Amino acid sequence: MTEKFVMLTFDLEEFDIPEEYGQTVSEYDQMNVTLSGMERLLKVLEKHQINATFFTTGNFARYNSSLIKKLAEKHEIASHAMYHSPTHDFKESDIEESMLVLKSITGKDVSGFRMPRLRSFDRSKLSGMGIRYSSSTNPTYLPGRYNSLDKNPLPAMQDGMMELPCSTVPVFRFPLFWLSFKNLPTGLYNSLCRITLNSRKNLMLYYHPWEFADIGDYKLPGYVKSPDGEKLTSKLELLIQSLLAQGATFVTCSKFIGN
Repeated sequence: MTEKFVMLTFDLEEFDIPEEYGQTVSEYDQMNVTLSGMERLLKVLEKHQINATFFTTGNFARYNSSLIKKLAEKHEIASHAMYHSPTHDFKESDIEESMLVLKSITGKDVSGFRMPRLRSFDRSKLSGMGIRYSSSTNPTYLPGRYNSLDKNPLPAMQDGMMELPCSTVPVFRFPLFWLSFKNLPTGLYNSLCRITLNSRKNLMLYYHPWEFADIGDYKLPGYVKSPDGEKLTSKLELLIQSLLAQGATFVTCSKFIGN
């Protein structure tokens, strides 16, 4: 029987999404919201003995170096550039700077990269920086954000490295990203994940630790902030149980490309 791999990934970043909706959140609160969500998230991963990949901003890592060092003992730490804020003017040097910050904390080389907000950027130089894989493509159509229906929905070599696209349902290209996870009924979302895993033998799923914090008081659209906290944590646990029952093997991104 062909093995089925699930890459459970999290964008470990500052809670800056309120900036997209005109709300200012202090850097202290941005960090603490994410840390609150991480506390819940790590309990679930530990319970089921799952190794995940955390695409981490250099800025978050510098403020929370003890956490990152501890995470690296079991999980994979990959780059999410230096800053996540929509007001930050991204530069290629942000990637290299973040890699240096992460390596100085973990003592390990950084193999992967995910572009903040999956924005377009020049991928051609990533392999020259030592990046072995990127996960910066959501091969679907998201109104107001991007149209990537022309992108390959399967893991494939591109620009000298492996591209691990975020999973979409075969044929229909329905995205299985964080907003689908939050807003679809649990049974339906889990079923779409199982269908995709059976067909493609791999799943690349991505969420954010801050989603698992209590963010109901922030001025965000309902589809962004609800469900949150314990309710969303329970949904994640049900998803993991569903995939484990299907015979899935949870692996880090580096482990997957090694296979």
